[in-house]
Amino acid sequence: MIQAGLEHEIFEPEQVLNHVTPEVMAHNLPPEIMSQVLQISLAAGEMTPEKIMEALNPEVLAEHIPHEVLWECIAAAADREALRNKRRSKKWTNLVCS
Repeated sequence: MIQAGLEHEIFEPEQVLNHVTPEVMAHNLPPEIMSQVLQISLAAGEMTPEKIMEALNPEVLAEHIPHEVLWECIAAAADREALRNKRRSKKWTNLVCS
């Protein structure tokens, strides 16, 4: 769901990181993945949500981040879509049905 949400622009990396906070990362990610986050950011010269998500791809998130946190991210995206369009948006329908 996270991968599809990013691919279909239901949510952006920044919105994922609103839920996968530094505290969540520190408590749940193994040191080698935290090192990757730092390496990618240092190599780029900046630590942006997009750079962080290069290391925290959907597979890594699904394996290490509590699923309750990921579902909060998905639920927030659904709420945003509902606010934008009272009817089911085509983007959200495509995400759920794919």
